[in-house]
Amino acid sequence: MAFVFFEDFEVGETREYGDYLIEEPELVAFAATYDAQPFHLDAEAAQGTILGGLAASGWQVCSALMRMMIDAWVKDSSCLAGTGVEDNRWLAPVRAGDRLAARTTTVEKADLRARPDAGVVKFATSLRNQAGQEVMTQTVSMLFGRRERLSGAPSAGARRPPAPAPVERIDDPAAAMPEDFARARVGAYAELGETLFTADLIRDYALKYDPAPFHVDEAAGRAHMFGGMSAAGLHTACLWMSHFIATRQRLGGVVSRASPGFRDMLWRRPVLVGDRITFSTQVVAKRETSKPGLGLITSRNQGVNQRGEVALDFFASLFAPVEPA
Repeated sequence: MAFVFFEDFEVGETREYGDYLIEEPELVAFAATYDAQPFHLDAEAAQGTILGGLAASGWQVCSALMRMMIDAWVKDSSCLAGTGVEDNRWLAPVRAGDRLAARTTTVEKADLRARPDAGVVKFATSLRNQAGQEVMTQTVSMLFGRRERLSGAPSAGARRPPAPAPVERIDDPAAAMPEDFARARVGAYAELGETLFTADLIRDYALKYDPAPFHVDEAAGRAHMFGGMSAAGLHTACLWMSHFIATRQRLGGVVSRASPGFRDMLWRRPVLVGDRITFSTQVVAKRETSKPGLGLITSRNQGVNQRGEVALDFFASLFAPVEPA
């Protein structure tokens, strides 16, 4: 396979790849680490939930897609980093024994004003199981090196969107991550905890799901544009989820709550070995849905490093019962 640079991607082209088997031990182990909700851990407890049985964490499905991309084509490219996930939708449960395959379309290319040696490519992916059922869609952007440096001014500059205006913060953890829709309060904020990113922590996830050299080897990380071994962006998001669940447990237990997905995930700063990331969540919107008895709570979620810089920033939604249990 020819090595692929930024110039080689063509808008409208597609790639079909993957045969990723979701095995039950991996499903449960991933959930125990990052998303310890009953419907990801226990088949019997999962029967009466919205997912109707044991199902993989959506974060595991995202991670599996990243591994499929790496193995199929990203490893043979000049990919320098992911820049963010514009939209990710979980459409159907992924069960133990499912085999996942992907179809990725190149939808956009953009030059970088600050990087004549690189450009950003946007991809839209449909992930399906062995029955052809679409289980997830994702729109993601990645930074790729150029074969030749861009000469002259770029035709279009890819600009990272500015951070949205903050909602007034109300320190109320119980209302920031409530068990029912009525208790949710727009503006409610909760600090979730922090993680020290060690080389072993970064490497363990990366070897399984995103084995780019700068995620698994400290020397390769120092040679990379970030100047150090860095955590995979999705790993940082998975650790946010682990702190979210742990905080809910401290507030009174975990009842399984499904999510339709997340959007506008930006990795604004690299997370390097030795960084200490503090995670948070804040309710920014709530509305009732067409699903009987269910409301939708939307939160803005962040990971901030020890220097006060935002490294992770995204919006997520969660279904919650309208009436208290």
